Amino acid sequence: MALRDEMGLARALHDQNPWWSSGTVPEALFKPFRRRDFYTLRDKMDNEAILAIIGPRQVGKTTVMHQLAQDLMGSVDPRRILYFSFDYPYLDTLTEAPLTHILDTYATQVLREPVGELTDRIFVFLDEVCKLDGWSEALKGWYDLRRPIRFVLSDSSSQSILRGSSESLVGRIEIQRMLSLKFIDVIGYHEEIGILKDANHELREALRLAVENDDAGVFAEVARQQLSALAPHEAKLRIYLHDYMLKDGYPGLLDVDSLPECSRALRTYVDLTIYKDLIRLFDIRDPRALEGLVSLIAQESSRRMNNETMTRALGVRLETLNRYLDYLESAFMLSRSEFYTRSRASRMRKSKKLYLTNAGLRNAITGTLRETTLQDPLEIGKIAETVAHDHCKRLKYCLELSGPPELFYWNDRVTEVDIIMELFGKPVPVEVKYRSSVTSSDIRGVQRFMEAHNSPFGMVLTRDDFSSTEKLVLLPLWFFLVMC
Repeated sequence: MALRDEMGLARALHDQNPWWSSGTVPEALFKPFRRRDFYTLRDKMDNEAILAIIGPRQVGKTTVMHQLAQDLMGSVDPRRILYFSFDYPYLDTLTEAPLTHILDTYATQVLREPVGELTDRIFVFLDEVCKLDGWSEALKGWYDLRRPIRFVLSDSSSQSILRGSSESLVGRIEIQRMLSLKFIDVIGYHEEIGILKDANHELREALRLAVENDDAGVFAEVARQQLSALAPHEAKLRIYLHDYMLKDGYPGLLDVDSLPECSRALRTYVDLTIYKDLIRLFDIRDPRALEGLVSLIAQESSRRMNNETMTRALGVRLETLNRYLDYLESAFMLSRSEFYTRSRASRMRKSKKLYLTNAGLRNAITGTLRETTLQDPLEIGKIAETVAHDHCKRLKYCLELSGPPELFYWNDRVTEVDIIMELFGKPVPVEVKYRSSVTSSDIRGVQRFMEAHNSPFGMVLTRDDFSSTEKLVLLPLWFFLVMC
């Protein structure tokens, strides 16, 4: 490495690690609010595997890494904690800054002991690691040397991390997904409502027992008790729901009251994801078509979409469309829902439902991030289902702790069910009817699905109603989200 590069890299290291001299992470970097992902990750810090945090831009991955670094300083010399972001603004002035050079410069100039002679563990946080060419092979080499180094990575594209984990780093890496804040986490940021955590735990456990035992009554009874306990807070929770349905749970917007400002910020997130992540990573030649696809999905979020119709609207080939859909899914912008059937061939022939994963992004793109949207029945229906779909995926993951969760939809010639959530191998239909009253025709699809697929019970998510029968539970949307 040339002297100029060595000096530049040393400056980058010291700029990004102020705790080497101060002994603490600046509060502006680690922030006092700790989301639940922090505690999950903290419990994994003693593991041997490389820990990778993946999730979309602006959800707080960098903040959590700094929080983990601050937490370590209670028992670790601050100089043994290295943070390096490959988004560092002056990095492009260096002719080379591969991982080996970063570690060697850190070891010689900060630790003052060669990497090969390390005795005590060091913690190395690598932010936006996939911007480093050959990152997975480099980490494999360091991991296989069995040095006392704990690597924690982050990136905004799941595809790059998953590719590395299935190739160079197979058996060496543990992946933790991190998304925008759930509804219950947003409430936790603003309010201390202790019984929310109890409600969350009790409802999840009751849902698990109800599915395993084919007994909706178990869940309905616990739901009735928890709804009564939360009654004093219900008015406030509904206000938070309305705010969440408009701008969702990006941490940087939690204290922003101006909806136009939120809309501008969310549009910037979309542009950064498309132009700084996807186009760079996948060498996309037609960014306008990709932008058009994002806009089309936002307009139709929660609706079935036909591939031929989309290719005509965008002027692209089917192969290109499918690639673009994969790219958007890898960047956590898109969620797909297939038709529910045990036949994989039949599932592939049916149209898919597409969702933007974040309701706030959806609203910003469609120009509907404004208060009047809450009075528009068509718009609020799409938003409610988009939020419910996202939280159903999170609920399934939390209950089963296995792989990326899949959701489905179902229809016959007469009716349709918005969401089918397979829990412990059993299909649970979830219909979203965010309106003041629910009629018998609104629940007919759930009933027909349960008859056709021997479902343990079904749920209907409403605006206000709570009631239950032997096989069906109606829940207010805000209350369902508390469980997820």
